[in-house]
Amino acid sequence: MGVLHQAFERYADRLGQSVQDEWRKVQGRFADVPIITAVDEVIELVGRAVTTERSHPQSHQIAAIVASEIAERRPGVPKDLAERLDDCWPLNPAAAALLGPITRRRFSQNERSLFGFLASAEPSGFTEFLQRTTLASGRTFGPAELWDYLQVNLEPAIMASPDGHRWAQAAEAIARAGRDGTHLRLQIAKTVAVIDLFSNGSGLAASSRTIAASLGHSDADVEEQLADLVKISALVYRRHLGAYAIYAGSDFDIEGEIEARIAERGRLEIASLNDLASLQPILAKRHYAEYGTPRWFDAQIGELAPQGLGPKDVRVSAGAAGKFLLLLPGIDVDPGQAEASLIEVSRTEHRHGLPVIVGLASNSADIRKTAIELEAARDVRNESPELAGDAAARREIDARIAHLSAQLEGLLREGFERAHWFDTGKPLDLQSLSYGLSQAASDIARRTFRQAPIVHSELINRRRPSSNSNAALRALLHAIVVGRGEQHFGIKGYPAEKGLAVTVLERAGLYVRQGERWDFVPPGETSTFAPLWSLTDGLLEAGEQVGVADIYRAWGEPPYGVQQGVMPLLLVTYLFSRRHSTAIYAKEAFQPAISDLVMDLLLQDPDHIALRSVPTDAANAVALKEFAAVASEFVEEAPSEEPLEIAQALVQFAYSLPNWSRKAQATLSKQAIDVRRLLLDADDPYQLLFVDIPEALEASGEGTAPALRTVLSELDHAYPDMIEDLKTRMLEGLKHRDAGNLSELVERAKRIAGHGGDDLKLRGFITRLAEFDGSTESMAEICGLVMGKPVTTWHDLEPSRAGMQLSEYAYRFRRVELFGDSDQQPTQTAVMVMAGVGSTERSVVRRAQIATEAQKRLGPLLDEIGKTLDAAQLEPDMVLAVIAELAQRYIEDDGERDVTVPISAEKEA
Repeated sequence: MGVLHQAFERYADRLGQSVQDEWRKVQGRFADVPIITAVDEVIELVGRAVTTERSHPQSHQIAAIVASEIAERRPGVPKDLAERLDDCWPLNPAAAALLGPITRRRFSQNERSLFGFLASAEPSGFTEFLQRTTLASGRTFGPAELWDYLQVNLEPAIMASPDGHRWAQAAEAIARAGRDGTHLRLQIAKTVAVIDLFSNGSGLAASSRTIAASLGHSDADVEEQLADLVKISALVYRRHLGAYAIYAGSDFDIEGEIEARIAERGRLEIASLNDLASLQPILAKRHYAEYGTPRWFDAQIGELAPQGLGPKDVRVSAGAAGKFLLLLPGIDVDPGQAEASLIEVSRTEHRHGLPVIVGLASNSADIRKTAIELEAARDVRNESPELAGDAAARREIDARIAHLSAQLEGLLREGFERAHWFDTGKPLDLQSLSYGLSQAASDIARRTFRQAPIVHSELINRRRPSSNSNAALRALLHAIVVGRGEQHFGIKGYPAEKGLAVTVLERAGLYVRQGERWDFVPPGETSTFAPLWSLTDGLLEAGEQVGVADIYRAWGEPPYGVQQGVMPLLLVTYLFSRRHSTAIYAKEAFQPAISDLVMDLLLQDPDHIALRSVPTDAANAVALKEFAAVASEFVEEAPSEEPLEIAQALVQFAYSLPNWSRKAQATLSKQAIDVRRLLLDADDPYQLLFVDIPEALEASGEGTAPALRTVLSELDHAYPDMIEDLKTRMLEGLKHRDAGNLSELVERAKRIAGHGGDDLKLRGFITRLAEFDGSTESMAEICGLVMGKPVTTWHDLEPSRAGMQLSEYAYRFRRVELFGDSDQQPTQTAVMVMAGVGSTERSVVRRAQIATEAQKRLGPLLDEIGKTLDAAQLEPDMVLAVIAELAQRYIEDDGERDVTVPISAEKEA
């Protein structure tokens, strides 16, 4: 943070253009916070800095004149302004009033320039004046002397500032006044020049009284010289200000043009007056501090007509809490009957229950006159082509418009503050209120929204939160979905969403610790949220679906007045606190839980969300207990014995089924298909539990729950059973018998991993077998590979096709093992046996594969069998008979499917 005495860019004024450009870039990284002392404070500051023990009674009258002139043009000045001006002696009161505005100009440095003027020994300065002026002369340091000081010491800086052009015009006018003129005429010109240039914001104007008081001459002498200065075009008189100004060389008759436009317009249209006024809304500040909800009232001007108020008069803008309507009596209204008409108008019922407070302006004539003149001046500015080439006239009309705008603003402020206000036929006494209309707005807002909840959150307790606030709200709602049960919903650190959780929910007692967990609870009887919960319960008590948009609409109207930004969070809080009895529908589909989908729709399009009340049912307590027990077997969190929670659990189970299980038909029983359809299309929990499910199961009474358990188990196992069957078929094709021990198969796959030629799918099949753990997920990946699409997209026919594909790839796998490929040796050896099967007169052909490493280990066994046969000294036919009998014995007991051919066919062949 830096403290500067002047504007940032002023420090680089004397540097080159490139350096100034870099300086501006640096300035752009900072925010300017100007500390500007008010004009009256500067006067008091000067009065305390300039002290004297000398008596100066002659200055009191001059200070009083200047103070009255300022008060006439700037309402709201301190009551002791005359005393403050007199304390500045020997500074003339007019010069003292100008010091504040001058020190705020671009060529000055605020208080630094002020005290430099008072204490420095600059030529023509205040210190030099004190040294050269005697008390007996009666002179003061006036505006004329102030002009000399500025001209001698600061003219180059002024000429380089935005005031340079006007300063040059003033200097030229003073030069014309000095030619063949008296000293008084020159002093008058300087006085008018410095007041005209620098009086902005002070209320001081170069009237004849102010000039006479500043120079210590009679009004007659001053007015005579002023008339001469106007004749020589050094000065010009501005009637609307009642003051003189430097003549800028324009021949455009502004006064005549404005009067002509007023005559053309005739009477003032109230709609035009509202456009001219640009009234600011009236803030209910105390109500905001108490409730945390920003509320404002429209401020509008209307016309009191015999027929009462029109629709536009009582219309309240979107988001406003009501309206203060200041009425100007129409030409057809009897002034004596105006207040009675006003009282009658104030009793009118207004839409949505929002209050419209009506008042009668006591200064309506002044408001109309000033507004008509302002409108005419604007017309002159916008519709006079002569102004295009007359900069002086444009400057003057702009100043005239600015003055009239400020005057109208002051009159309207006075009109609103001093009007006779009526609220529902009763007078509103603003005199007894410390803060006027703002306090009245707070009192009316408190009465109108008497059941509004207290929500102290500037982030979301507003009509349209910012994008950052909406992002924080979205993050909090999603954190609620996954973190309910934890303090702050498990949010770590200090992000904005954690602040919302603490301020809106936890401090309000809506999310509290219950045992080891945190949970949502309904508000207590004394909570300011209790009326809102009661309202919502009443909207849902009929048992029909109610759209969230309708609930929001009821929340936003009196006497609740909930702001749109906080509605989603409060609705989610209500839903969780009433989760045992409130069903949720998203796009007309029953929702088993408050999910991320529900949260997103609440934020983006609440029209697609509806609620429905589902009361408890004591008559079916036994059946509900059995249903709850069945449902608890298939979901993670056991439901309570409430119909809504049981239905939500069953629907959640149906939606959590694998996609194939939600679409399969051929592999499921009719009852399973019917129950699945009912759960996926559920709407009414009672209808689902006590009508639809019993009908689908063809069961009733105590038999319904067991039958439901059987069907749910069938649905639950459908997908894993299908995958397990495919795994069995794959292992058979791979000639792997031990499904419980897959290490041998994995080793087989690892030995040929990376092989399979150009068949990328086969190579992928081998790679997945090298990592195969037998799980459903691992098997599903292999199935998806061989089918070319994920299992989640399968339909009824896909499993049979997948079985054939798995057999095909198992065969290819074994071929790679047997024959290898171009750069890999075989890892297995094929064996085929054909043996007779006794009296059946059929032969059996059996093929088998053994690893080459295992084949090597068979050598000793073959040697032992050979020795046994050799020792028996059997004939060759007998040896073959022994081998055939052994083959028949082991082939019949190995559990493999036989490939048989008739022996007779072999003979024929």
